[in-house]
Amino acid sequence: MLTISLFAAIGGAAAMLLRWELLTPEADLMFADIFNRLFTGHGTTMVYLFLIPAMLGVLGNFLIPLMIGARNMAFPRLNLITWYIFVVGAMSTILVAANGGVDTGWTFYTPYSTTFTVTDVSTTILLTVISMLAMILLAINIVFTIHRQRVKGLTWSRLPILVWAYYVTSIVMIVGAPFGFIATVLQALERAAQVGIVDPTYGGNPLLYEQLFWLFAHSAVYIMILPAIGIVSEIIAAFTKKRLFGHKGIVYAMFALAVLMLFSWGSHLFASDQSVFANLMFSTASFLTAVPLAVILLSWAASLKHGENIISAPMLFALVVILSLLKSIISGLVLSSPVTGSYLSGTQYGTAHFHFLVVGVATASFLAAVHFWWPKATGRMYSQKWAKITALTVLVGVFMAFAPGCLLGLAGMRARINAYPVEFQFLNQVALMGALILGLGFTLPVLYLLGSLFVGEKVGPNPWRAKGLEWQTLSPPHERNFHGRAIIVEEAYAYPPQTS
Repeated sequence: MLTISLFAAIGGAAAMLLRWELLTPEADLMFADIFNRLFTGHGTTMVYLFLIPAMLGVLGNFLIPLMIGARNMAFPRLNLITWYIFVVGAMSTILVAANGGVDTGWTFYTPYSTTFTVTDVSTTILLTVISMLAMILLAINIVFTIHRQRVKGLTWSRLPILVWAYYVTSIVMIVGAPFGFIATVLQALERAAQVGIVDPTYGGNPLLYEQLFWLFAHSAVYIMILPAIGIVSEIIAAFTKKRLFGHKGIVYAMFALAVLMLFSWGSHLFASDQSVFANLMFSTASFLTAVPLAVILLSWAASLKHGENIISAPMLFALVVILSLLKSIISGLVLSSPVTGSYLSGTQYGTAHFHFLVVGVATASFLAAVHFWWPKATGRMYSQKWAKITALTVLVGVFMAFAPGCLLGLAGMRARINAYPVEFQFLNQVALMGALILGLGFTLPVLYLLGSLFVGEKVGPNPWRAKGLEWQTLSPPHERNFHGRAIIVEEAYAYPPQTS
């Protein structure tokens, strides 16, 4: 938790500098080269060192054993080795960034990353692969844990939705990450020996690298979104005090998203020389992803309509996720068309859409999970007042920081530039104000959550009156999670019928 919080702070600080540079049309804060290095460091840090490890490593390691009645992960030593591998790769990546960084963007597209840059791309690629390897090992551990460590009586049909989400996420990681590994190996070979595979300077095909990269990167987006779906589902069930409407439908929808991921990654390459047939196939698959997402949103809406709807801090953070996901679906449909996608994907519109997903959905869901399970992890309750204020602050910040980007993209402002025509200044100023509000929303939890460790009210095993195995043990949990073996006494969402 401390490690990824450090990386989040570093990536967030880089984002603030980038937005501050765009306050005025002129490049008056930094040169374009420095701007490129900064946004590369920002993207690499937030995706590889914060979001994916936070969703899989921090939350997964803590919650999965508790929710399935296990004493630990299936392979505890592998878990520890995974953490050491990640920390070594991550800290080395930060040191490379501090030593000048790279200017290729977090996608490391060829031939710019192989021929037309003098920055230390090779080392950065190697260290990124090391961090990626750690996440693959963790995903394998999660799959084995869910298969082998479930307490007796916890059948597949009784698994909580969040456990299903982590199961699907881990499979996506295991399937998608090797493509990223292959892409980076080919790129490293190109830089070292000019073998002519992905660099057109030596007769290679840069589209091969882009296809391999987006097979991984597109799966990485789902690695961040699928746990968010599970987190929001658990929170809604806990605070509406009823079984989720369409519980099985949400599980099927997550599997459908995982399958569609394998057929929609090419939507990022509409502007390339992809064939018309390929564009049609990828576009159709991208449009179809809206169907399972709509099923999930409708299930949440029906549950909220008929439940108790206790207004708590975790529920407000879940609201941020729901609204951001709805906005992402709408903007994603626009990008799913080859006509509009080829024009908008390289503009601020594409950047804004991506940030609604990684900030409004993934990061906000991480905050929702922290606020929901913080009393379980620490045995202390934080200030509900300040947490609710923070959730509303994050909601305002997300839409104020990224909605202007959609308008700027529609108006033609390109992404990854540090100077722009003067007519775009006002919306960039609004986006900076939103980023500052968002920064405040991400800083406040550090203060009141840490403060709760010293002055927070002590709570029992189940402060939210929720269902599930994790609420049967102590807060904080015993060293081995449970005294003796966990007992299945009811389904995870066996709330009593509500009277009208």
